[in-house]
Amino acid sequence: MAKPGNDVKRRDFLKATTGAGVVGMTALAGCSGGGQEETTTEETTEDSGGMDTETTEESGGGEGETLPTYTYVNNAQAYNPPRHDAINLIASQFGDELGLDMEVDVLEWGTLYSRVSEEYDYSFATWHTFFVSEPVTELNNLFNSSNTDPGQGNYSGYENSELDDMMASYLAEPDADTRIDQAHEIQKTLMDDVPTMPITHMPQAAIYNNNQVGNWQADLANGFNSYWTMINLEMKNGEDTLKGYWPETLSTMNVLGHNDESKHVYQFNMMYDYLVQLNNNAEPDPEVSLATDWERVDETTMEYTIRTDHSWHDGEDLTAEDVAFTYNYINDNEVPLYSTQSQYIDNAEVVDEETVRINMSEPLGPFNLAVANLVPIIPKHKWEGRENPSQANIQEPVGSGPMKFDYWEQGSEFGLAKFDDHFAPVSFEKRFWRVIPEASTVWENLINGDLNYEPFGRIDRSLNENQDNENIGTTFQVAPTFWMFTSNVRQEGLDDKQMRKALVEAIPRTPIVEQILFGFPDVGFNIVSEAFGPLHTEDVTRYEESTDAARSRLEEAGYTWNDDGLIQAPSE
Repeated sequence: MAKPGNDVKRRDFLKATTGAGVVGMTALAGCSGGGQEETTTEETTEDSGGMDTETTEESGGGEGETLPTYTYVNNAQAYNPPRHDAINLIASQFGDELGLDMEVDVLEWGTLYSRVSEEYDYSFATWHTFFVSEPVTELNNLFNSSNTDPGQGNYSGYENSELDDMMASYLAEPDADTRIDQAHEIQKTLMDDVPTMPITHMPQAAIYNNNQVGNWQADLANGFNSYWTMINLEMKNGEDTLKGYWPETLSTMNVLGHNDESKHVYQFNMMYDYLVQLNNNAEPDPEVSLATDWERVDETTMEYTIRTDHSWHDGEDLTAEDVAFTYNYINDNEVPLYSTQSQYIDNAEVVDEETVRINMSEPLGPFNLAVANLVPIIPKHKWEGRENPSQANIQEPVGSGPMKFDYWEQGSEFGLAKFDDHFAPVSFEKRFWRVIPEASTVWENLINGDLNYEPFGRIDRSLNENQDNENIGTTFQVAPTFWMFTSNVRQEGLDDKQMRKALVEAIPRTPIVEQILFGFPDVGFNIVSEAFGPLHTEDVTRYEESTDAARSRLEEAGYTWNDDGLIQAPSE
């Protein structure tokens, strides 16, 4: 639970997030200048978290320079109301309690994502992030010291050569048991340095109309939007269409040119096959994979046996030549979306009509989970003439997955149809997503059956209020996903580990879980979720939820506060 110095009274908080809406939360967050402005309401002043005006004035007068203004990027209220409110609340804590000069920049989601992940133009960021089936592959992309240039993946800017070596050893290790201990050491290092902190551990949530669809089974990587989920769904009462939504439109039909947002991943995972697919125990399953068997020939060579009775959506045969072409084409064209995977690929070659050999550029122990499960197989006859694949304008994509492209009405609706000849077929004839920004409209449609599932997975007030409706079914399970808090360590002050630790201590994780997210998630504490089984460890640095502890930490590190309550860097 939160310590008294970091408590957020429910009546005060709900006043800011409901009746006052965006304006109330913005005022609470001190968006005009963080610690420079005094809060004027009596209730909020009573709940100041242990840092009153007298204490601030007494700690002023230090000799260090005032730290710069920090920008916390935020999504629009309509896109994700709970996360919008949580970001404003955290910014309020940083400004009012720690004395940081804060501004909150509200952006359209695509702009926000680019600002953080490609341009690195931000101070703090929070969004719902998810790891796929191999966590250290993701961590290596996010935190490797060589990935810090704009667009390369390490948007926090964190560098640690010892961690780089640990992750390299893990990825090269073929023995799964040895990798467990290595993964634990990696987590300990990251949670001590905290370039990123999980605010909440989000559950995987299936939300659906239980009169029309059932048997929801999640996989580790994509939860209830996974390939495994879709091929195991059962339709009810004669329903033959899976009807979903997303709060914004898709931006492309190019499987090699999207930005890895969930809205694209969940579509392409059904339109394309992969060498290896996972079952709901996170195990590679040849019964539902394009490859029916595989073998590690040596530490840098994998061989896959390919189905010889499968075809593309346009009727052309899918062959071992298509598989080898895919890996070589993505590698030769340096497709940015698959740069993490292609760094381990030297080349692919056809051994015979049912066998493909993939030669690695360096050893990768978890190759099936980190590469073969993530690279979509594309048709050679459609792609071999394209010289810049990531920029290709694809209107009607051709894959070989259990669903095929049907239509795309940009800005309003996207549809897929069942591919009858697939080896792992779905039980419904069609699937569509409508663009519906408003959560209230989604729930009205779910209850009346105009929609029958909620792929976006919103954890919010509407879920809390509607989950007991007789037409609504819900299924939850532990997930590898979380709301992250990331500091851009390129910015002055944020390169100090003690500052980052203090920021983490100032985040009201428990109030966010209990008051904004209605108790659905768990309070965050480790970047690798327990959903990953033995790869997860509980033995990591734990942080108090206390602004008093945060201020004490900063004082011990030499920070001071001026007469206006703004924090100052340690003097040299």
